[in-house]
Order: sequence, then C-alpha cells, then structure tokens
Amino acid sequence: MAAPRDNVTLLFKLYCLAVMTLMAAAYTIALRYTRTSDKELYFSTTAVCITEVIKLLLSVGILAKETGSLGRFKASLRENVLGSPKELLKLSVPSLVYAVQNNMAFLALSNLDAAVYQVTYQLKIPCTALCTVLMLNRTLSKLQWVSVFMLCAGVTLVQWKPAQATKVVVEQNPLLGFGAIAIAVLCSGFAGVYFEKVLKSSDTSLWFLQVLVASTLLLWLSTQTTS
Repeated sequence: MAAPRDNVTLLFKLYCLAVMTLMAAAYTIALRYTRTSDKELYFSTTAVCITEVIKLLLSVGILAKETGSLGRFKASLRENVLGSPKELLKLSVPSLVYAVQNNMAFLALSNLDAAVYQVTYQLKIPCTALCTVLMLNRTLSKLQWVSVFMLCAGVTLVQWKPAQATKVVVEQNPLLGFGAIAIAVLCSGFAGVYFEKVLKSSDTSLWFLQVLVASTLLLWLSTQTTS
C-alpha cells in the first residue's frame, strides 16, 4: 500500500514560515519600543491579560464552530469543565508557567536590546529538546544534538561581543534582563512539552484545552492585578 502523500505544498510551508518569522520579529520590536519609550509605562500583567482574552475568544469561536451547534457547545463545556476537574487541574500547571514566561518577556525587553533578546531567547529550543528527552522519553539523533549545541554556540558568540544597544530613555539592568530571559526560556521549554504530554493523554479537543489554559491564566492574572 502506497504511503499517503503530503497535501501541504512547499509554497504554503514557506508562507507559514515567513508569517511566523514576521510575527515574532514584530512582537519583539513592538514590545521593546513600548517598554522603553518616554510615555507612561503600562502594567505587563494588563498586556498579558488582554492577550489571553483575545486568545480565549478565538479559541471559543473555533470550538463553537467545531461542535456545530450552541447546545452541543454548552454540553461540551459542562462535560469538560464540571465533569473533568482533574483535567482542569492538569492544565493549571502550564497556565501558571505561561503567565510567568510572558511577564518575564516584558521584564527582559525592558532591560535588553531587541536583537539581544531575540537571539538569546532562541535558547528555548535546546531547553525544549532537553525537556522532550526527560519528560516524553524521546531520543534525539546525533544530527539533532549537534544542531542544538551549534545553536548554543551561536548564542554565545553573539553575546561575546554584542552590538551597541540602541539609545533609550529609561534605566536598564542587563543582568536582570538576562535573568528574566533564563526564566522565560525554562518556562517555555517546560510548558510546551508538558502541554504536548497532556494533549497526547487526553481525548479533549485541542481548542477546548486552549480555552481551559486561557481561562485559568486569566483567573490567575485577575487576582494578581487586583492584589
């Protein structure tokens, strides 16, 4: 029997790669600009909260389309929220970790140049690879391990003699920035692999899991904002 052909074209893959690259670059530059301008500074928790509200609305919309009707959508919510407290408890772990990661990204970009942040943050790739080996019991090929170490070496070389940072009007603490990146990298690797592990061990829809993650994260952020 012939193997199933991949219906995704190379052009579409390149398009997705280009869009994701532009989004990541635009996110970093915009966040850096808003954290270093001379205007009144906003709370990072507020920005993260607004982001999660948008993600929650999008996930709910896609989930409602998946279920097909309002009745089935409500029944799915009751079954997976009220009927699965253990699942909700599992997903509270990555929710809290993502909250820490997002706030650390704001702290890092408040104290580091956008280029330095973007390059250093790529250490999340070897961190994710390590978490995959430890948590999912996967094995990486020699080529994959070489690629991971080459990435680490590249980040080290970039930081060996960093380019002159752009002038900003706020006081910066590079040590605090690198510490924040380190925490964000660890959170990113752990939360991503943990969420994959939960996803593989659950029959629940991916979009419903996203709703649960966003809801738990919003609940935690609301307590932090009001306290």
